[in-house]
Amino acid sequence: MDDHLTIGKMARINGVTEQTLRLYDRIKLLEPCEINAETGYRYYNIKQCAQLDMIMYLKALGISLTEIKECFKEGKVDKLQKTLEEHKSDIESQMQELAYTQKAIERALENFRRYNALPQEETIVQEYQKARRIFVHDTKTNLYSYGMEYYEKVLRSIKENYILHHLPESYFCNVGSIMRREHFVKTELYATEAVLFVDDSFEGKEGIEMIPEAVFLCTYCNGYPKEEECLVMLMEYIKANDYEVIGDCISEILIEFPIFTHYDRNALFKLQIPVKAGKS
Repeated sequence: MDDHLTIGKMARINGVTEQTLRLYDRIKLLEPCEINAETGYRYYNIKQCAQLDMIMYLKALGISLTEIKECFKEGKVDKLQKTLEEHKSDIESQMQELAYTQKAIERALENFRRYNALPQEETIVQEYQKARRIFVHDTKTNLYSYGMEYYEKVLRSIKENYILHHLPESYFCNVGSIMRREHFVKTELYATEAVLFVDDSFEGKEGIEMIPEAVFLCTYCNGYPKEEECLVMLMEYIKANDYEVIGDCISEILIEFPIFTHYDRNALFKLQIPVKAGKS
């Protein structure tokens, strides 16, 4: 094989296009060893295939042409190693973000499946729930004393919290509030804390609580106006049937339906309280 290769042959034996080689020439990443002054034909030396192999290899690892050029220009192994380490870190961050997103999608799809199989609205049912982790944000104000405008402000304040800055937006579609046991058993509509459900992989510690596994009495309702009415119904049902409340009441938004033509949120709530079976 001739040591001097036309651009066509160089492209063919390396599995790239002539346009690719022209681009590498234009950005001075891989220039022909010779250009005929009369014809303008480009010629490459067979030895340049090694450099082209390295370019293709680094591209396959996701390294940009600009970064590859910088590595070649510096000509030091340390520079290439640092670039690869930085790229590895970026990939790990992207993989974590994708993992969060995948879990959020799985939760959303599971909630839709549950929605399609729900009991009649405002029916009280028993459900076993595994342990779950929540981030708790105390607003210092009773959430049941204000309307939707205040709830929107609560969501903004959660998003601004420094602990959650690295979480994807998808987390904020699985929110709710927590009414502490002492208020629930007194039939007091009082809750100051908003909650955000987080995965086991979430590394934050401050503000994180565990909802223990238990049997919950649950009821479902559509829309914010019905939430308080259903909470009172749940409180009265527990008293009437002599259940023992053993934990806090969670008001969880399972699904937020698409908003196309109006401002107000349209959501499906799951109201849930851990109990021990009644004596009767």
